[in-house]
Amino acid sequence: MWQPRELARCLAFSRRILPAKLEAAACRESRRSFYASKWQKRLGHLLEGRRRPAPPEIKEKELVANDFNIKPCKPVLGSKRTGVLAYKIGCMSLWDEWGVKHMVTVAQLDRLHVVQAMTLQRNGYEALQLGLGYRSVHRQSRTTLGTFIKAGVGPKHHIGEFRVSSDCLLPPGHQLSARHFVPGQWVFVSGWSKARGYHGVMKRWGFSGGGSDQHGHKKSHRSAGSLGQRGAAKVWVGKKMAGHMGPDPRCVNCKIFRIESTRNLIFLKGAVPGYKGGVIKISDARGKTALKNNHIRLPYPTFVPMPGVEYPVTVQEPPQEKDPFLYPEQPLYQPND
Repeated sequence: MWQPRELARCLAFSRRILPAKLEAAACRESRRSFYASKWQKRLGHLLEGRRRPAPPEIKEKELVANDFNIKPCKPVLGSKRTGVLAYKIGCMSLWDEWGVKHMVTVAQLDRLHVVQAMTLQRNGYEALQLGLGYRSVHRQSRTTLGTFIKAGVGPKHHIGEFRVSSDCLLPPGHQLSARHFVPGQWVFVSGWSKARGYHGVMKRWGFSGGGSDQHGHKKSHRSAGSLGQRGAAKVWVGKKMAGHMGPDPRCVNCKIFRIESTRNLIFLKGAVPGYKGGVIKISDARGKTALKNNHIRLPYPTFVPMPGVEYPVTVQEPPQEKDPFLYPEQPLYQPND
């Protein structure tokens, strides 16, 4: 039989200890990670491949409609086509017909529409305002919403302008596709480089650095070296020194390797500035680089389809005529050896 004093002592002990144990158990349960158990985590890794969407079916040919009755024109001296806005998707490798591997950057023209046409009479200059992607209506201003409604397009994520000539103006609402460019054509790709942070002169400007310890250089392997002249007694403006690197505006020359009109993809040879998902501008090459496009007939003002004609969906630049792996046979030893 429990004595009254012992029973009271046991009740007091349980009142002190049991709440602490329950609190500790509740803390352990709330301290779980993102997955409720390791089995859910393993199952998630196992089924990860099935969660990704299936690759779309890309047809070989398609019919393209001319909804705005745009008529092709012949370029004259000073004709300037519009560029396009695109998202940088990422990099991959592609092989041509000879088996040569090419490093390409994939860009997508996601719902790229002409939002507004700037004219000399109304705006004082000639340009096309393009809208890319999608952004919620709640994140748009009233002015831009009115522009989108007037053009008959959805709310856009990014808007950019391209100066054009009068014969290359396009009607608002027209959607630009990857067929605007021709495979094998040289283009200018401009964007903002990645933010690298603070770096020295070797990474920022490509300095070669100092020599090794064996040749008398001590503690100056990655230093900038001399900053100026003793007579001037100052550091000149624009001196290449260590500092913050990126993001900076950059423009590179790229060659279009392939286009795909179903998903509006453009495959550019080489590297492109910016992060994945960043917005880049692609326009026809100008200046000295434009001379490389003299053998290509670019569509003016943009690609205009012929009625009832089926066009190939994927178009790649023509391969070079000679086999790049057919090296000239050179004798191992010269005749006079």
